[in-house]
Amino acid sequence: MLFIAGSDEDALALAGHAGADTVILDLEDTVAPARKQEARRLVVACLRDRSGPATEYAVRVNAAASVEFRDDVDAVVAAGADALVIPKTQNADTLREIDTWLGSLEQRHGRRAAAVRLLPLIETPAGVLNAAAIAVATPRIDALVLGHVDLSRTLGVPETGAGAAIILHARAQLVFAAKAAGIDAIDTVYMRDDDAGFESEARQALALGFTGKLLVHPRQVDLVHAVYAPTAEDIDYARRLVAAFEAAEAAGQGLFVFEGRVIDLPVVAAERTVLARARAAGL
Repeated sequence: MLFIAGSDEDALALAGHAGADTVILDLEDTVAPARKQEARRLVVACLRDRSGPATEYAVRVNAAASVEFRDDVDAVVAAGADALVIPKTQNADTLREIDTWLGSLEQRHGRRAAAVRLLPLIETPAGVLNAAAIAVATPRIDALVLGHVDLSRTLGVPETGAGAAIILHARAQLVFAAKAAGIDAIDTVYMRDDDAGFESEARQALALGFTGKLLVHPRQVDLVHAVYAPTAEDIDYARRLVAAFEAAEAAGQGLFVFEGRVIDLPVVAAERTVLARARAAGL
């Protein structure tokens, strides 16, 4: 999920060609206060003239408590935004209020019901503590998204060293909440100019159970796709294991041994997830 500054006209023109699964046209932190209205106009134009293979156009609107919020949402819903990233989400009640309002906006602007999805950005201590309730606040929610920069600042901890351990706790809690709700968990941005460090953090995110990652630069798209795409060896093993399971199931067996490993249904489900990731990666 690639952030693109809403005030960067050149970057917006290339949004659909960045290769990201989702582009997030940003009206919040990457836009200077004096350029908020101009950025909204540029983002609306981008939504109306979208091009390229990007599967989802999301917009990070300004926070629900801001003076820009209602105008942001009204404008981008009318322009065809697929999803809204809601910054600094702290509780489920706010999302339920937004859900109700979106229903009326969709009707007014000729959008189908529930066309606009919600992606709560969890970046405050209250948001982390309420993540489980936030995840099920409304059926519009497709994923929980972690924002560690604001979270670190609010907690008063550094982003590295001991502070990283606190953020790791928040990452794990977000995964638990998202998985319990049956939705995706999107890991936080990597802020340093270090491709090796980015790949290492992306691999950690995958191991923690995250299903995607926030990006701040187009070159990170290929890096994260490479991390999340299974290897040829992974795919071959998954295919053979699933085939062996299907043969055992046809023979009336539940538990069976495959290449020296005892296999049950959770193991099969994990390998089917590998194959699903391979299909998503075009492999």
